[in-house]
Amino acid sequence: MSKEKQINKKRNIILLYIVIVLSLLGIGSYGISSVLNRDTIYEGVKIGNFDVSNMTKEQALNKIKGEMEEELAGKQMILKYEDKIYNVKIADLGFHYKYEKAIDEAYSIGREGNIVNKLKTIIDTKKYGRTLELETAYDKKLIDNLADEISQDINLESKEAVFNFNRGKMNITEEVVGRKVDTELLKQLIDENVYKLEDIEIPVEKIQPKATKAQLSRINGIIGQFSTSFKTSSSDRKENIRVAAKAIDGKLLMPGDTVSFNEMTGPRSKQNGYREANVILEGEFTPGFGGGVCQVSTTLYNALLNADVKVVERHPHSIPAKYVNYGQDAAVSFGSLDLKFRNDFDFPIYIHTQVSSDNIYIYIYGDVNTKNYNVKIDSELIEKVEPVVETVLDNSLKPGEKVLHQAGRIGYKTKTYKSIIKNGKVVKKELLHSDYYKPRKYIYKIGPKVEEQVETSTEEVEE
Repeated sequence: MSKEKQINKKRNIILLYIVIVLSLLGIGSYGISSVLNRDTIYEGVKIGNFDVSNMTKEQALNKIKGEMEEELAGKQMILKYEDKIYNVKIADLGFHYKYEKAIDEAYSIGREGNIVNKLKTIIDTKKYGRTLELETAYDKKLIDNLADEISQDINLESKEAVFNFNRGKMNITEEVVGRKVDTELLKQLIDENVYKLEDIEIPVEKIQPKATKAQLSRINGIIGQFSTSFKTSSSDRKENIRVAAKAIDGKLLMPGDTVSFNEMTGPRSKQNGYREANVILEGEFTPGFGGGVCQVSTTLYNALLNADVKVVERHPHSIPAKYVNYGQDAAVSFGSLDLKFRNDFDFPIYIHTQVSSDNIYIYIYGDVNTKNYNVKIDSELIEKVEPVVETVLDNSLKPGEKVLHQAGRIGYKTKTYKSIIKNGKVVKKELLHSDYYKPRKYIYKIGPKVEEQVETSTEEVEE
């Protein structure tokens, strides 16, 4: 078959199809233009549940939007937390229907392709129908803003109960239980609920304060105390004792808390109120800021022992302290030596200090019903270590002259014990620590030896 005959055959088939389509539509060839150029949506087209056949775009928009917007106005979700209720309209979240997109798609049916394709689509749509989805959208930023606003409204900072001690009288304020909304989870719940519109329980975490009135009410008396005298101290040393004692006064330890003496009292500096007084440095008394602070740490150490509080770090001095027995001192030096202790009781403890003109008193308050026993601290002198005597030749001295250059001192080895006493009987005794206060040698400077004088006779000389 020639190429020209093939083209004529295809043309005849197309013409035949057009005639059939026109007959099905009930129109003649003169009406084809009116069918293809009409300004309404073809028959059989639906958008969601709305039949928009034979409607203009404007008519379809007014019909769908009129009903859907009224329905949308009543759609909401409820968010609840205890007595707080939030009614949230989804329209306030930017929820909307994409009317124009659906209508444009409906209008395009039967208007794409060549004449045959258009007519075929028109016929198929009229016969079988075509339903388009009405798409929706919302603004997730508005959900984020809503969750943040709700969180700010519900969130509450927790407040601990406060223990007030004034002249022996105790007063405790009520604690406040805090609240914190899980904002990220709330955003997720709202986002997932836009189409469900179910009630939402706002996720809130309760924040329990560490110190409650019930806990602090267990502080009902003194469970340990100790005092030392500083009567012979200089005025600067006395002031340092007052500054350090004030720094630890009112310290509250909840169960499990560990406390550092150095952290409470701070660096020994002029800015922190400390003055220059003698301190022990490598076994020597040397002027330095904070002299006397060790007497506060020592007094606190013994008060803690009597209260049976767990001491986790303690150091002896290089020489014995005069204001306590051997083995019962606690040396501190900011940045190196510290006194640390931990509250292993199931009740809080409270430290109170008092300083008079000659004495420092430290009291440990707690639950006397639980700590209903006494503690006794004993120090045992194990050995005295005599100092070594050393001589150093000094040619600047006269022959036979002897001068004391360094005074020596005796050393001591001690053991310190703690006894638990109930109803007058020792129920437990344990070794706390062994200390060694090193001796210091005596050093004497001596002059050169005296040379012996040899007498000779005249006769020997002459010979």
